[in-house]
Amino acid sequence: MTYLQYHLVFIVPVLLALALVTWRETRGGRSLAGAFREGRWAWRTFALFPLIPLIYTTPWDNYLVFRGVWTYPPERVLGRIGYVPYEEYAFFALQTLITSLWLFFWLRRSGRTQEEAARVSPRPAVTRAGQAVLWLAVAFVGVLMLRSPSTFYLGLILSWACPVLSGLSAFGGDLVFGRPRVYLLAVLPPTLYLWATDLYAIHDGIWGISGTFTLGWNLFSVLPVEEMVFFLITNLLVVTGTLSFLHPVALQRVNRLVALLRTGRVRPWMVLTALYALSKIPVPLWPAGFPLLGTLGTVLLFLAGLSYAWEQVGVRAALPALLAFGVGLGVEVLGSRTGFPFGLYSYAGAPGPLLLGVPLLVPLGWFAMTLSAAVLARGRAWLAGLLLVAWDVGLEPLMTSRGFWSWQDPAGLWAGAPLQNFLAWFVVGAALTFAFRELAPRLFTPPSPPLPSFAAAYLLETVFLPGGLLLLGAGWGACLLTLACMGAAALLALWPTPGRRAWPSSRQA
Repeated sequence: MTYLQYHLVFIVPVLLALALVTWRETRGGRSLAGAFREGRWAWRTFALFPLIPLIYTTPWDNYLVFRGVWTYPPERVLGRIGYVPYEEYAFFALQTLITSLWLFFWLRRSGRTQEEAARVSPRPAVTRAGQAVLWLAVAFVGVLMLRSPSTFYLGLILSWACPVLSGLSAFGGDLVFGRPRVYLLAVLPPTLYLWATDLYAIHDGIWGISGTFTLGWNLFSVLPVEEMVFFLITNLLVVTGTLSFLHPVALQRVNRLVALLRTGRVRPWMVLTALYALSKIPVPLWPAGFPLLGTLGTVLLFLAGLSYAWEQVGVRAALPALLAFGVGLGVEVLGSRTGFPFGLYSYAGAPGPLLLGVPLLVPLGWFAMTLSAAVLARGRAWLAGLLLVAWDVGLEPLMTSRGFWSWQDPAGLWAGAPLQNFLAWFVVGAALTFAFRELAPRLFTPPSPPLPSFAAAYLLETVFLPGGLLLLGAGWGACLLTLACMGAAALLALWPTPGRRAWPSSRQA
């Protein structure tokens, strides 16, 4: 049997049967989703969703075939676009259509009124946050799995799908689990059916799964557990995405977000900081792209810091930015050539772009992270210096392993860096914070009521940097030490003291 014949035998008849049932139940004007949502919106959702997996899955699928995780005998397929057969691209859309029609079948039976059909979970905040954190944790485990050949395929599935499930859950997890019975009925039967057809296809040789990249746990000695996870999680994506998009409350949430943007409560620096965080996500999946992604992320963070400072003090924001960039570049040029003030190290062989032999991201980072640490410390120079030292505890093993700099100091204390290095970080960071306070004191004036501030960038690093160390192979020791140092320093900065707020915030704009 060829791949096309597989579709004609196992996939197309099911799709036609569901389409026929749908036509019969909606031809009198009844909504595709029943009382859950009006017909026009439901049909738009149904038409749109097959395009999403086609766009999102295509690069991932090509990579799987390129690595040899999936194989397709040439005589079983009509042709290929890239590495992937035509029939596989068709499968993206066909599976989405089948699972969506099956979901709509159950939505039409979920209640006679929209209030009854489109329920919300009793504890929405807990449901959304809990699911989001759970799926993010599973994605993190998936990235760790990429380091071993036997868990490579499973890791690719989890690291590819679970961040999306986390985002969907954060937006609408309570909407999805308003009717948990409908959710499970929409996911499980299509999954079981696709398991059965997948087992047949692998047994018949229509496609193959590499034993090198799997655990070897096979149902009936044929169907790898990874394939079972794949079809379960893709159906979870379809059902979760459709329900999150379709639910009446979802549009209200989108409108609230639009209103926040229009009223200016979502600031440009917030968007840039979020993009900076997003730029870190592909790094474990593409370690070779670390120089590019690292530079891009640091540019975004520099712009976020400049935008934040501009909101607080206007054009005077250029003064701390230029000062930190210039001082940062100057001490790095001096240090890499003389050993003062950091110790003996070199940028020889560092990936570009370079400025006077120093990677551009270094002086950019001096401004962005010093500003974030200074805001978190509420202008206390000694504490900002301590926060930057804690950050450098993680930077040293990460950046030396990525080839940005190398240490030749005989008195190496941690990752090749001597004690002198950390003392210099403290002095430079504290001095820059003192200068920021003199040049633009309003950067550290708390508003009433309190608002979010650029301190968020340091707190993000407290999570991302230890995780990056672990995922990029620096080991648990570097991960835990960095987390302990940055976490302790951040808690010290956040700890309430008489006359000070516990949370650093920006000036009311």
